[in-house]
Amino acid sequence: MESLMQGSSRSVIGLSVVLLLLLSGCGAAYSGYVSRSLNQLEKGNYEAALGKLEKPSGKTNKLLYHLEKGLILHYQGQYEASNVEFERAERLSDQLYTRSVSREIAALLSNDSIVAYRGEEFELALIHYYRAMNYARLGDRQAALVECRKANLKLENYAQQAEYELSYKNDAFLQYMTGLFFEAEGEWNDAYISYKDALKGYRAYEAAFGLQAPRMLIIDLVRLAKRLRYEDEVAEYTERYQLEPAEIQPTSGGELVVFVESGFVPRKHQVEFSVPILEDEGKWEVWTVSERAVHRYHHPHVYKRGHVDYWLRVALPEYREVPSQVAGVRLRAGDQSALATTAEDLDAIAQRTFAQKFDTILLRAVARNLAKYLASKSIEKAFEDDDDDENDWAKEGLGKALGGLVNLFGVATEAADTRGWLALPHAIRIARLAVAPGTTAPTLELLDDRGRVLAVETLPEVAVADGEKVFLNFRTFR
Repeated sequence: MESLMQGSSRSVIGLSVVLLLLLSGCGAAYSGYVSRSLNQLEKGNYEAALGKLEKPSGKTNKLLYHLEKGLILHYQGQYEASNVEFERAERLSDQLYTRSVSREIAALLSNDSIVAYRGEEFELALIHYYRAMNYARLGDRQAALVECRKANLKLENYAQQAEYELSYKNDAFLQYMTGLFFEAEGEWNDAYISYKDALKGYRAYEAAFGLQAPRMLIIDLVRLAKRLRYEDEVAEYTERYQLEPAEIQPTSGGELVVFVESGFVPRKHQVEFSVPILEDEGKWEVWTVSERAVHRYHHPHVYKRGHVDYWLRVALPEYREVPSQVAGVRLRAGDQSALATTAEDLDAIAQRTFAQKFDTILLRAVARNLAKYLASKSIEKAFEDDDDDENDWAKEGLGKALGGLVNLFGVATEAADTRGWLALPHAIRIARLAVAPGTTAPTLELLDDRGRVLAVETLPEVAVADGEKVFLNFRTFR
C-alpha cells in the first residue's frame, strides 16, 4: 500500500490543480445576477435599478457592469455620469481585446464564463450611440459626431481581427445617424457621404438581417444631392427608388428626430446536446477530433460509418428572442403625425452574428470537454500501468475513483457563456416630423401588430428653431 501511495502522489497533486481550475469556473449565471436591477429598469424606476446593480468583485463581468450602469444613468438623464461609465467600458473593451493566455487555458479546462467578458460587436458599437445621444442632450453635436464615426472604425477593426466572417462589419444605423448630425450642423458634403455609406450598409443589412433601407434615408440622400447640385445622382436615385417629386421637396420650419428604442435584446440561454466521438479518433489530437466533431454536427450521418466510442456532453449558448409588444410607433406634434421606421434590428443582428460565430464556439466547447474526459481517462490509465503488482485491486479502484471524480467535476462545471448586455433594446426606430418654429410638446403612440394604440407617451416640451433639427430618444420596455 505504501508503494501505491508513493506512486499516486504526483497524480493527486495534478488532480488538485485541475479541480481548483474547474471550481474557479463555477458561479451564478449573469442573467440571475443582474435580474433584480433589470426588473426595476423595466418599471422605469432608475434609482432602484442603480441600487440593485451590484458591482462585481472580480474582472469577469466588469465590462457588463459599466455598460448596464451607463445605460441606466442615460435613461435617468444623468448624461455626464453616463458618459463616464461608457468611457470606462470603452477603455476596458479595448484592453480586453487581447485576452489573457492563462485565463484562456483555465477556460479550456473549465468554461468560457471565467474569462473576462469583452462584449459582442454590436454591443460595443452601441456604446457610441448612447454616448452620442448623451452629447446631443448636453448640446455638444461635434462630440456626438466623433462618437458616431468611432463606432464604425472600431467595427472595421473587429472584422479584420475576427476568427470568423461577420456580416455585421459596419452599422448602417449609426452611419445614418452620423449623416443626420452632419446635416444638422450644415456640413452638407460630409452628410452626403454618410448617407451614401448608410445606404450601402443597409444593402448589406437587407442581405444579412432582412432589414431594408428606410425610405426617408433615400429621400435625405436625394435632397442633399439636389442641394449640392449632383444632378446625375438625383436622377439615378429618383428613378431607382421610384421617388415622387413631392417627396424630395425641402420642408419648411424645423424638424423633430426621435430615436425610439423598444423591448429587450434577445438573451442567451444554455442548451445541451451530445457529440459522438468515434473509436478510431483516440489516436488524434484534441483539436483535430474537435474539428471533426464540428463537421459531424453539420453532417450527422457521417458518424454512422464508424463505431461510436462515447457521447460527449456539450453546453452551448443560444439566443432566444424576447418578444416586444411594440410593432410600430407614431410621432405626433399638434395636428401633424408621422410613422416611425425601423433603423436597427438588434434581434436580427444578434441572432445572425451569433450563427456566424457558432462553429468557433462549438469547436472550443468540444475541445474543452474532450480535454476533461481525456484527463479522467489518463488518471485511470496511470494507475493501471503501474508496474508494481502489489495491491492491483486497490490501485485500479483508486484510479477509477479519481478518474471518475475528475469526470464528475468536468461535467459539473460545464456551462455555456450566456452573458450579454441585457438592458439593450430589441429594435431602434426613427420618427421624424416637420414642425413650425417654436415650442412643441410631442407625443409617441406605441402601436401593436394590428395598428392599435398600446400606450401614449408624452415627450418633454422642446423649442425648435427654423431650419433646426432637434434630436431626442425614448425607451419603452414593452
